[in-house]
Amino acid sequence: MKQEAMQKHSEEWFFLHNFDVDRVFSTIRRTDYLVLFYIKMRQESHPDEKLYLADLAAEMGVKVTELSKGIEKLQDQGYVRWLTDREAGRTYVELTSKAVELMAEERDFMKRCYARLRTELGDEELRRTVDTLQHMRDILKDEREHSA
Repeated sequence: MKQEAMQKHSEEWFFLHNFDVDRVFSTIRRTDYLVLFYIKMRQESHPDEKLYLADLAAEMGVKVTELSKGIEKLQDQGYVRWLTDREAGRTYVELTSKAVELMAEERDFMKRCYARLRTELGDEELRRTVDTLQHMRDILKDEREHSA
């Protein structure tokens, strides 16, 4: 993802990639929001292009089969439209207005939380805390891989 896009959406990026905490998200699960976030970023950076499921899966680093299940669930909840490009013979996704509204509400909450974290902890302590949490996550991931 482009650095410019990451800076524009720093609060969302912070909560999506530094914490595996669903409590931040009040109306949707973190994993579902993550899919919506990637769709939104792609639509903003390439507004005239269709976002094909295979391309989205590649960008997110997940299998198409796993992503399609999530997209199906998001479609059932009214957050995305899953359409077929008959010319290309491929499926693509778009956010609905319901998803855009939901994301705006969640983003406002994340902005408030992020601002408070920066105010109360300061940027340096916040960075150190995130580094420590990421290091802990890496250790746990490594242990899980070695025990499998």
